[in-house]
Amino acid sequence: MKKVCLVIMSVVLTSMVSLSAEMKSMKSETQRDREVEETLIKTYSLKRGEDIVHYMYNKVDLNGDKKPEVIVYAYGPMLGGSGGDSGLILKEVSEGYQVISELSLVRTPIIISDNKTKGWNDIIMEVSGGGATPGQAILKFNGKKYPSNPSTQPMLGKDAKIKGVKILADEFVPNVGIPLE
Repeated sequence: MKKVCLVIMSVVLTSMVSLSAEMKSMKSETQRDREVEETLIKTYSLKRGEDIVHYMYNKVDLNGDKKPEVIVYAYGPMLGGSGGDSGLILKEVSEGYQVISELSLVRTPIIISDNKTKGWNDIIMEVSGGGATPGQAILKFNGKKYPSNPSTQPMLGKDAKIKGVKILADEFVPNVGIPLE
């Protein structure tokens, strides 16, 4: 049974990659961002120096205001499980960052679609593991925030043509990203 599940997952993931194989990709930023770290600590009640957390982020203008939002992928024992990890969408404000959306079940890469809803780019996230039906979910901005759980959102059809950019497109190995200090 395990082999069958692994083969099915492999086929699904291969088909997902083929949907966006020609898409531009962005690797995550490599510089530590103390304001991102402070926001992670506050949002998830983390303890600096105690909780083992790594994070990756990209800056992307999601709402067309020429000021990039920050999409953060964070992982560690307290921030995820078999369905994925945690994420934040942040908007820069004078005193740091404002959390626009908290995301769960995050897997990388994330696709920022060229399509927009209520002036913000749609976000496409892979869903798999944790008992979820594998696929690519589309998260649409509702005027205030993005949905937090991609597994509860509409899935793209297997023949969907996606235009956009893949972010957080690093090769994922354990402990990649920036350690929270």
